[in-house]
This record gives sequence, structure tokens and C-alpha cells, in this order.
Amino acid sequence: MIELLIRRAIRFSFFILVVVGLVGCSKASTVIKEAKMQELNKDVQLFVNNLENKNGLYLYSPVGETQYLVAKYPNVPDGEEAKFLQSITAQILDHVLVISIEEQGTHDYQDKRLDTIRIYKLSSVNEYGEIRIYKNGKEVSLDLVGG
Repeated sequence: MIELLIRRAIRFSFFILVVVGLVGCSKASTVIKEAKMQELNKDVQLFVNNLENKNGLYLYSPVGETQYLVAKYPNVPDGEEAKFLQSITAQILDHVLVISIEEQGTHDYQDKRLDTIRIYKLSSVNEYGEIRIYKNGKEVSLDLVGG
């Protein structure tokens, strides 16, 4: 009888660990998600369209609403390397949203990885109180915050 109770307790504990693991994984995957311009509401689209035509990182951040990170790479001076966003990851650590960007460059202006703009929807602002951005391992500032 005691062995049966122990086995059930072990199975229940295992079940709880699996559920907690799955919930943790699903939450981590929603910290940052790429968005398409046509999916954005008109206010976000207006913000993006009004950004200066220069390279930079921008944050659309209206009070109490969804935030968006915008990475723009529209300008490449002749003969210089064209920059592009290779990868982006994010996680929340102690109420700080940490965004890691890997930026690379190429002299092949026809490279399919070159995008003039990338837009990312950030997780709920209630989950963090601060944003830190690292580009190629070095902390960087946003070029503009608006909304």
C-alpha cells in the first residue's frame, strides 16, 4: 500500500514538472515575435512610417499598450558594408527584458538577408520594467522611443 502511494506521488511530481516545464517554454517563446507591417494597427504603422530614413533601433511604446521594437537598415553609403539583422533573441531576467541582436554586414547589395525594416512585438510590459539591448554583445541605446 505504501509503495503504491509512493509511486503515485512520484508520478504526480513528474507530471507537475512536465507541466511547469511546458508553461515555462511557452512563455519564453512569446517574449518577442516578428510582426509584419500589414498586421499592425494604424498608430503603430504611422509611427513606423514617420521614422527618419536612417539606420537605427526604435521603440514604439504607448503607455499601457503593446510595445514594438523596430530595426531599420535603409541606407547604405556607396562602397560600404550593408548591415542586416542576423538574429534576435529575448528573455526576461529579474523584470528586465534583455534583447540580444546579432548584426552582420555584406558588400553584396543583392543579398536576400538584407531587409530595410524588421518589426518585433514585445511581450506584455507588465512582465518587465526595463529594457536592455545588446548588439553583437555590446549594450546599445535606442535611437528613439515614441508612441
